[in-house]
Amino acid sequence: MSAGRLSGPTWALGLGGCLFALGNLLHPLEHSDAAYHSPTWVAAHLTIFLSLPLLLLGLPTLGRVLKEHRAGRIGSAAVFLAVVGLVGMAPALLVDAFVAPEIGHAAMEHLEAGDFGIVGGTLSLGWVVSSVVLAVACRRGQFGPVWARLTLAAVSFALLLGAMPGPVGGFTIIVATAAYGVALARLGWEIGAP
Repeated sequence: MSAGRLSGPTWALGLGGCLFALGNLLHPLEHSDAAYHSPTWVAAHLTIFLSLPLLLLGLPTLGRVLKEHRAGRIGSAAVFLAVVGLVGMAPALLVDAFVAPEIGHAAMEHLEAGDFGIVGGTLSLGWVVSSVVLAVACRRGQFGPVWARLTLAAVSFALLLGAMPGPVGGFTIIVATAAYGVALARLGWEIGAP
C-alpha cells in the first residue's frame, strides 16, 4: 500500500501543522500581564489548541507510513511521545487563553510552580523529546525531505534552550514551535502525495 492510498485522515497532519505554526507565530514573546492583554493572546492559544485534534488524527497515519518505510519501532515511539505531549499541552493552552488574563502573571507563576505546572511540564517534555525521535525515525525510513528531518531534530534542542527567561527565550520557543508545525505540515503533505 503506498502512502498516498493510506486510509485515514492523511490531510490532518498537514493542516494541523500549519495551524500549530500559525498559532505560535501569533504568540507574544513573553508571558506577562501586558502579553495577556495583547490582541493576539487568545487567538494564538486557541489556534494552537485547534491544531491539536488534527495533529492527533494525523500522527498515527505518519506512524504507519514510517513503519511501511522500515523505520522500526522508533516511529511508533515518536508518535506515542508526541501524542502524550500534545494531549498534555491542551489544558495549559486553555488556562493561558482564559484564566491567565483574569488572574494575572504572579498568580500564573504560582499555579505553574505547583502540581499543575509539574504535570503539564512533564507531559510536554514528551512532546519535546518526540521531535528528535521523529527526526531519527524519518531518517531511518528515508521519509520526508532532509530539511524537515533536520528541523525536527533542531526543534528539540531549541526548545530546551528556550527555557531562558525573557524575550530571547520567547523568540527561540516561537521560532522552534513554528518550525515544528511547518515540518509536520510538510510530512503530512508527503503522506498525501500520490
